[in-house]
Amino acid sequence: MASTISSIVLVLQAAFSGYNLYLASISITNLQGYEEKSKKAAEYSQTAANQLHKTRTTQTSGTLAILSSFLSSIAIIVGVGSTGKQLALAALNVAALVAARWHVGDFWRGKAKIPLPGVGDYNEAISTTQETRLNMPFLMGGWGVIALLSLI
Repeated sequence: MASTISSIVLVLQAAFSGYNLYLASISITNLQGYEEKSKKAAEYSQTAANQLHKTRTTQTSGTLAILSSFLSSIAIIVGVGSTGKQLALAALNVAALVAARWHVGDFWRGKAKIPLPGVGDYNEAISTTQETRLNMPFLMGGWGVIALLSLI
């Protein structure tokens, strides 16, 4: 019984991680449309350079944490092995998601949408980034359930 429940939770975890990877890809694709302008601005402004750097690093950290959650779910589904390995993967994923959520939130939480024509993709990137950040606690909770079920 626990094995069936565990399998269901793992499939849901992989699916939700996959959905969040999709959202992250939308954010990254939309932000890439502003990359050249941002690079040009960064040549003349240290503030613009810092913003560009933080945009890149926060998108990377969030995406990598979610990718780790997705790949770890798949690895356990296909049979990564022992309870110890499953607990280790769960702990590592929770830690990565907590760190990424903090990192992403620290930069993107205060980002206001720009009410100007021609910046719709940037505004959508803000929305999808916030959505992935807000979904991270659900992924963390999923890993907590997976850890508990691996002990049964």
